[in-house]
Amino acid sequence: MYETRERGIMSTSLTWRGPERRWRPRALVARIAGALAWVLSGLIAVAVYSNVIADDSELRLRIESLARETGQCGDGCRITSVQVRRSVLDYRADLELDGTRSVHVVCRRPAIALGEPRCGAQTAD
Repeated sequence: MYETRERGIMSTSLTWRGPERRWRPRALVARIAGALAWVLSGLIAVAVYSNVIADDSELRLRIESLARETGQCGDGCRITSVQVRRSVLDYRADLELDGTRSVHVVCRRPAIALGEPRCGAQTAD
């Protein structure tokens, strides 16, 4: 309630003013930037989960068979050492077959967070 004096008379009047709804360019840009930041954060969270945190047992089986195929030893050779490095961008594994051959395998997704990983292998020789 606001009290006003007009010509010596005291009056009490209610003034209901809502917030003015003008779109300022800075406010619009700030809202868009905030929305994009949330979307980007969500995509990063999905990428971290799918590439780093999620179970990789199926991918390991594919990598082992690819390493045996690349090392040209089939199912007869043993994998004696495995070193795996997982990141948001790729999955790298260095495998040693029967203690003599080394195979380097790199798997990447077509999109960082989506799709089935595609793997490529090469011998370390």
